[in-house]
Amino acid sequence: MPTSLPTLCGSIMGQPFSLSAKIHNAAYAALGLDYTFVCFGVEDPAGAVAAIRTLGVRGMNVSMPYKTAVMAHLDAIDPSAQTIGAVNTINNVDGVLTGYNTDYLGAVRALQEVTPLKGKRVAVLGAGGAARAVVFGCKQQGALITVFNRSAERGEQLATEFGTGFSGTVEAFQANDFDIVINATSVGFRQAEANPLDGKLAAHLIVMDVAFIPVRTALLRQAQSLGCVTVAGTRMLVHQACRQIELYTGHDAPIDVMEQAMLDEIQRLNI
Repeated sequence: MPTSLPTLCGSIMGQPFSLSAKIHNAAYAALGLDYTFVCFGVEDPAGAVAAIRTLGVRGMNVSMPYKTAVMAHLDAIDPSAQTIGAVNTINNVDGVLTGYNTDYLGAVRALQEVTPLKGKRVAVLGAGGAARAVVFGCKQQGALITVFNRSAERGEQLATEFGTGFSGTVEAFQANDFDIVINATSVGFRQAEANPLDGKLAAHLIVMDVAFIPVRTALLRQAQSLGCVTVAGTRMLVHQACRQIELYTGHDAPIDVMEQAMLDEIQRLNI
């Protein structure tokens, strides 16, 4: 019998998906920590949170469709997650469960690798959970944001809530009005040829796609062909995971190791 059990971390999701486990376990190995990360497919988010308490799980990622549902069952919510309205990270410190949102930090850190955000004119496509995180993060850094969304009601609601502009559907997007454009819709995710801005880009733009499968979406490929600076969704994904590692372990995250594990797993899955 082992003298001790590894510290358990994991992910609550509707259906188990290996990517988070590969990223986190690679980080723990690189840091020399006796941590193990397991993905749990669950149907009862309240029961899943109770299990965190019962089993003493150190940290738990939260995926759709449970990012809002878990909030009522936690002891505290970080102000950023409260504003965004979604938790993707549960940090268990001495039995106190606090919900965080690291998605917005992932977006900001990925963008800041290529440009400062203060004063930049940013177009955000979408009004769902990813868009809310992106809008919050960019606004926090002083960007000037305009939302585009196919549903005017949802787009206007997001714009009003966060104090940004709303300019209608994606068809109304004009490249010359912006410095950065971010696709925060599901268009392009696991759709190799789907491009929400087909023919509407210009070479001066910085183009980011939140979709991370495939790694180079049709949007990013077209942007790159025009000479745009591009930011892949995988970069946002690994940066948000880095913040989770920081919360769960107290250590700086080994981003290069984590990114390689992520890319290897995407390639292995052939997606």
